[in-house]
Amino acid sequence: MVVYAYEPTGWEGELVKVEVDIRRGLPAFDLSGLPDAAVKESRERIRAAVRNSGFEFPVDRVLVNLAPSDVPKGGASFDLPIALAILGTAGLVPDPGAPLLALGELGLSGAVAPVRGSLAAVAAAAAAGIMEAFVPPGNLVEAAALGEVRVRPLPNLAAAALALIELRDGLPPPVPPAVHGQASASGASGAVPTGAVPPEPGDFSELRGQGGLRRALELAAAGGHHVFLFGPPGSGKTMAARRFPGILPELDRRASLEASRAHSLAGLAPPGGLVRRPPFRAPHHGASLEGMVGGGKRLVPGEVSLAHRGVLFLDEASEFRSDVLQALREPVEDGRVSIARAGRVASYPARFQLVLAANPCPCGNLGRPGAACLCSEREIRAYWARVGGALLDRIDLRVPLSAPEPSAFSDPPGESSAEIRRRVEAARERQASRYSGAPWSLNAELPPGAVERWCALDGSTRRRFEEEARRLSLSARACHGALKVARSVADLDGRDAIRAADIDEAFFFRRFGDEDFYWKIP
Repeated sequence: MVVYAYEPTGWEGELVKVEVDIRRGLPAFDLSGLPDAAVKESRERIRAAVRNSGFEFPVDRVLVNLAPSDVPKGGASFDLPIALAILGTAGLVPDPGAPLLALGELGLSGAVAPVRGSLAAVAAAAAAGIMEAFVPPGNLVEAAALGEVRVRPLPNLAAAALALIELRDGLPPPVPPAVHGQASASGASGAVPTGAVPPEPGDFSELRGQGGLRRALELAAAGGHHVFLFGPPGSGKTMAARRFPGILPELDRRASLEASRAHSLAGLAPPGGLVRRPPFRAPHHGASLEGMVGGGKRLVPGEVSLAHRGVLFLDEASEFRSDVLQALREPVEDGRVSIARAGRVASYPARFQLVLAANPCPCGNLGRPGAACLCSEREIRAYWARVGGALLDRIDLRVPLSAPEPSAFSDPPGESSAEIRRRVEAARERQASRYSGAPWSLNAELPPGAVERWCALDGSTRRRFEEEARRLSLSARACHGALKVARSVADLDGRDAIRAADIDEAFFFRRFGDEDFYWKIP
């Protein structure tokens, strides 16, 4: 019987073939193939689970090899495949006649507990041509979401014989229940990352005043641009940012599978199996470098990958460690992050929209009418130095805020999230049609070589662009960013041509830089 396990290291992970040799000799149970402590400890769990499930564990010398042998293996997901391979080699369960993937942690009673990475494991199996899989019932909805592999739930080891007979006889697997509330692997994966707090419920209609803020976020949603919100406490930065996902369209199938796979690898798969709305991650400002970009002993995805195809919101951005913020430059630019650890390199997708929010100074009163800032110039510059010009240069929309006027709270509600989302969806449909066949789908993703083609300007508009870019001393990246934002302005208006007014609006949101804030430090 050919059984495969899965090692969830990196985006692709590694399929592991479980080889078993049973020979005469003193009873022993050995494991080879770079197993870690958790895998080595599985020997006693497997013995007890096999015995308590009504089988007789072989009384000979049992050698289990996990191939390829040069890939470190860890975690408890190897329990079930090792047990099935031993039972199959010993002739205690029927050979299904086809290779299969198995995942699951065994309890001493033989019960199969959920594990992380089942969706990623099934995707790897499908790519390798393995069309059958056994998973814990708690992972069934997640594993079956791909729809390319026949997935069967295995509640306990005692049910293995019947399940293998059904597989051998060609009986179809049960249809997974499309219900919310199925157990997920998150409970079996350890600590939950710091950004697991969901966005607070709310609607854009609750945001009073702040017309510039609403417009900037609509532009950001339409074109996939990054945003920086800065202003004193109480100006609506956090409130608006947490409502931002509400104006984003639902994920298409490809994006949904990518986001779901990242969450599966981290043990945070949603109850419904797939991530259908853009993820929203809001890590605490004390987040570590590994927590942000990924890593650790098991090389799990970080916040930038959990926000893939969604939003990464950094509230109080200037309070984050400088090295954590600067590590965002590569994923913001490339949409991917690579992690090197002790000879191993793992790569994860990280194409997200970055939303930063910050106070103007440590005390928050700089530029606030009627308030006195007690921070020195040195403190203010050190405060902003953590963000850094390199990261700021990659952010196309910078929105200075002030507290709304008291009269705004008696005004009628503004547009709802649903109304704004309809315009955003229309703009994104224009982009999808325009970039059909290209490896990008949003204006913000345009590579430098494609900007000139898709953001073409006529004579007078080009002169306007050149004058403003020269006046603001913009870098080449900043010029491209302004053109992409202007392209998004035109898309929201349903136009193909970029006008001078679009350029002016793009530069309006671009002009606030690390040396040109609206409070202008003397």
